[in-house]
Amino acid sequence: QLAQAVGAMSLAEADLVRRSTAKFSDQRERERLRAKFLKAAAQRGLAGRELDETWQMVEKFAGFGFCKAHAATYADLAYRIAYLKAHHPAEFLAAMCSSGAGFYHVSAYVEEAKRWGIQVRLPSVNHSRLEYTTEARENAVGAQHLSRAQSRDAAPLHPDGAARAMRIGLMQVKGLRLETIERIVASHEKDGPYRSLEDFLARVPIERDEIESLIKCGALDDVGLQTRLTRPALLWQLSALRASLPRAQPAAMLFPDAAPPAAAPFATPAADYSREQRMAYEQEILEVCVSGHPLDLIARNGENWSDALDTAAPGRRITLLGWLVTYRHVGTKDYRNMMFVTLEDQRGLFEAVLFPEAYERYGGLVYETRTLRVTGRVEPGGQINCEKMEVARRSPKETFENRPTNRRRIESRDRSDFLAEHPYAE
Repeated sequence: QLAQAVGAMSLAEADLVRRSTAKFSDQRERERLRAKFLKAAAQRGLAGRELDETWQMVEKFAGFGFCKAHAATYADLAYRIAYLKAHHPAEFLAAMCSSGAGFYHVSAYVEEAKRWGIQVRLPSVNHSRLEYTTEARENAVGAQHLSRAQSRDAAPLHPDGAARAMRIGLMQVKGLRLETIERIVASHEKDGPYRSLEDFLARVPIERDEIESLIKCGALDDVGLQTRLTRPALLWQLSALRASLPRAQPAAMLFPDAAPPAAAPFATPAADYSREQRMAYEQEILEVCVSGHPLDLIARNGENWSDALDTAAPGRRITLLGWLVTYRHVGTKDYRNMMFVTLEDQRGLFEAVLFPEAYERYGGLVYETRTLRVTGRVEPGGQINCEKMEVARRSPKETFENRPTNRRRIESRDRSDFLAEHPYAE
């Protein structure tokens, strides 16, 4: 409208101004439109500095402006999301984890739930559904102990979070097929809770690798509360049940329609997994840690917490210990590489920027480990201008030596593939 009213342009030409500014089209076309606008504006009494400032206003708005209907729709959506986040935080995060629509991997939202005071619970064949769900926190079965980060603060970061718990959905169990999940949920709804491992195997046809994953990640911890067994004991019982079947029917235990389950063998006492083993299996099978934070296993040596960035003066040199959440590689105008790395500790997220010189030295570490110690200077926006990055190890062989996530998913990415996409990375 400004281009039309002041620059004597048609609506079609005014739209060309918007597109030429937003998409960096032909420079001659931009100069033609600019000249026409300035000439018409001068005829309407604008001159000198006012003339140039008016054109700059048109250009700046064209760079980010969009239609009112689009803006109104996003404003309405943002209001609804903000309301849900403020008044129903557990349900909001459960929906975020289930949809996979967030910018970060689901593990980042699980850790955010812990910081808000929401109790996060392991998947359970007796309580979980396909997707993430919420439960009342009081008198619920299978509640997990608060991690060190949750117990450190006297009050949760979100006032409405402490009354609810979030249950991880069976969709999060790696290798568990959709049809198996549907059978687990359907049998539980029809015939009630599973009373023992034998009862579960009799009611749900399931592959051996699937049931082993369920046991190792804790999904059968609350099966048979009167005779609750440790996870190693459940695995031993699974093997004993398999060995007790006739050799001609090795699949009878896993496919109960073919033969009835054998009588329950005596399960020898077995020590439960250590906290480190539990977290390792959770990270491997669920890609999230419920029993703690991966950095709980790393000895701190005077590093700052991420919340120190809120009050740190720009230019201050700081060192933080972080767990890699995601990274974003960008190229500079002079065909060099830099990277934005998002990390978290038990208190929040922070971002480190690796400019070309730092990227050449330390950029490869994001492909090797997820536990990183970052040293740099605080930028005005709260980012860290990375000067040094190193691997933070707790032992010669790390428990959580998983590959990092790029954008939303945690997946192994070969460095050769990366170099093929960015040939100037070396």
